[in-house]
Parts: sequence; C-alpha cells; structure tokens
Amino acid sequence: MKKFILSFGLFAMLAAAFCADSPDAKQPDSSASAPLTEEIKGEVKERLDIQKQPPSIELDSKEIVDSGTTRTDEVLQQAKPIPSDADFEHYANLNSNQVLQPWNPLIPEPPLVTFYPGLSQVASKKWEFRVSDQGGDIVTVISGKGVPPKEIQWDGKNDKGQYIRVGTIYSYQFVTIDEHGNAQTFPGEPFQVDALKYKSHGKIFVEFAQDSLFTKDLATFQDTMKGLWARAIDVIRENSNKPLTVEVYSDSVKSNLAEERRQTLIKSISDATNIPSVDVHHSVEKLTDRGNIIRLVMQNR
Repeated sequence: MKKFILSFGLFAMLAAAFCADSPDAKQPDSSASAPLTEEIKGEVKERLDIQKQPPSIELDSKEIVDSGTTRTDEVLQQAKPIPSDADFEHYANLNSNQVLQPWNPLIPEPPLVTFYPGLSQVASKKWEFRVSDQGGDIVTVISGKGVPPKEIQWDGKNDKGQYIRVGTIYSYQFVTIDEHGNAQTFPGEPFQVDALKYKSHGKIFVEFAQDSLFTKDLATFQDTMKGLWARAIDVIRENSNKPLTVEVYSDSVKSNLAEERRQTLIKSISDATNIPSVDVHHSVEKLTDRGNIIRLVMQNR
C-alpha cells in the first residue's frame, strides 16, 4: 500500500514538472475560484440569407391555348344582333315646321323644310336626309355620321344650287345605317310648294305655279290662293323702292291666256299698291326649267 501511494505521488510530480516546462502551457490565474470567461471582438464579414422555397406550380400550356381558342370561336360564331323596329320608333315620327297649306298666308321661303329626327335607342353610324321629286329623281342629299342632329334644315336647293320648282310634288326620306350595316328608311309626307319666295344675286323673287294661282284655262284667281297672293302684294309694298317686273311664262309668247293673266296681275298690283301700271315692267316669256309659273322680280336700283 505504501508503495502504491508513493508511486502515484511520484507520477504526479513528474507530470507537473513536464507541463511547467512546456512553452504552450498557460499560467493558472491567481484566483482559482473565478469562472473561466472569454470575450470575442470584431465585425461580421458575411451575411447569411435565408430564403423560402418557392411554391411549385404546374401549368398545362395545351389546356390554356385550347381554352382561349374555344372562347374566341364562340364569340366569332355568335350572330350579330339585328335591331328591332321598336329601337327605331322615334325616327318614325317625322315632322316638318312648314307643312304647306293653301290657306296659309305666309309664302314659303328658305329654310324650306326643317326635319326633327328625334332620338333612337340605336346609335347610327351614318344617316342621310334625301329629297326626291315626283318623278323619283333625287333632288338633294344631306348626310352625316354618328348621332343625327336635333334638327336638319333644307334650304330648298337641289344639288346644282337651284331652288325647287313650284307646283311640283316632293317627298323626303330619312335613312339611318347602324354599326352592323343595317339600313332603316323612314318616309316623310309628300309636299308641294305652290309659291316660293327667295333671294338671289341681289334680287327678290316670288314665284307662283299658274295651275295653283289661276282657275284652269281662266285668268281669275282661285279662292284658295287669294291669301298667298295678298301676301305677295305685301312683299311688293315692303320693297316699293325697288323696280318691279312681272313675268308670265307660257308655251307660246303669243298665248292669249298668258296675255290675259298678265293683265290680271298688273291690275291687281296697281289697285292694291297705287303703283301706276306704266311703272310696272311686264312680259310674257317662253317656258324655262322653272316650269309653268308667274314670277315677280324686285331688284335694287
């Protein structure tokens, strides 16, 4: 037992001496009971990024293409909607502010017709206002795009700039064309102008259809036209400072009926205005494109 204790003690002494002689050996702290601590100073040179794993999405390109193509085919195969008559019911109410009546004392003058198309439930791509004569020939066309205006005025001139003829029946139509190319036509009431007053080249013209103003084959005024003729006398009074010319048109300048009607006109004007008949220029003229008319012309001096 003593030998074992002695040997262990000797071993311990040798081990202590060996550690003391080692250059890497650390000297023990004077305070053996203090806990062992170590402080590390410095800056972090690298950053650790932590990313979440993106979710996985599975796409079938064939399914996407087929689906879009199917919807496109469905749209292309759909029939274009055709508006019903009810959609255009407002256009059917055609009216004019100058529906001419024989007993109306006012002589028609431009604008000859004012058309009020009204509003429709269908937007028009373009529209046309057409005027035709009694032979079916187009006299004039007024057109536009989009929604028609609230009123359309026509001055009574044809496409050549000439005023329409008195005593001739005219008709007008309003045509709308929608975005699908469908046309809707709305006819207006036919009208006839028995007298017309207009200005051109500094002159005032008043024209009457002879068949309307005079009794057939006679030189006497028709009762239904006396109001319009009285208004023509008023126009002469309003322009009494202008030279007056009375023109009677006929198939023949030597027509007895034309001469009798000329005399009737001169006497009526002289009696109503106190203008001496010798101061009224007058003539019987050969028919022109204005038709079978009598014309009063007042011009500036």
